[in-house]
Amino acid sequence: MESVQILSYLQDLSLLSDETLDETKKLTEEFPWFQTGWMLYLKNLKNINSPEYAAVLKKAAVVVPERKNLFKFLNSELPKRQLSIGKLEAVSSLYQLGGAVAGQEGDSLVDRFLNSDSGLIRKNKEPFGNAGSIENKEFLNKSVAENDELITETLAAIYFQQKNYEKAQQAYQKLSLKYPEKSVYFAARIKEIEVLKNNN
Repeated sequence: MESVQILSYLQDLSLLSDETLDETKKLTEEFPWFQTGWMLYLKNLKNINSPEYAAVLKKAAVVVPERKNLFKFLNSELPKRQLSIGKLEAVSSLYQLGGAVAGQEGDSLVDRFLNSDSGLIRKNKEPFGNAGSIENKEFLNKSVAENDELITETLAAIYFQQKNYEKAQQAYQKLSLKYPEKSVYFAARIKEIEVLKNNN
């Protein structure tokens, strides 16, 4: 089926009859993802009062995402328009966005934001308000403080690989208290760190 035929069917839905049924069915078989093809096939089945209409409607309802538009398309005639070949005005008229129409101002949140004269978004120079306040200093100190529950062998090994021997030694000491069954292993690691610290 040519695009000219599809546009002519969309322009005048009364052209869909017994003679066009094979064409519209073939369109859905060749292009099962083509929503307009399914809509035309359904309208064609409805125009000729086909018993297959109910079964095909169930299949097409899955393919066509906007069921309200499908319902409107199947149950009312589209107004006739002057279409130029190559333009898909008829197809785009089937799918209109709710709310504001293109070119008109609406009351949606996006429209109000775009129309507002809010100026540029400014960066706050002091990210935590007054950085010198006692509350902010406490907050900053808590954020960098280590929690004993989060210390693992992996973290201790990372400190060791980074040559941060002081933190690695503290981590192994905390781990030996946390896991007494492995305290011999952790004590050996602590001695190894002490030897490395003394050699440096």
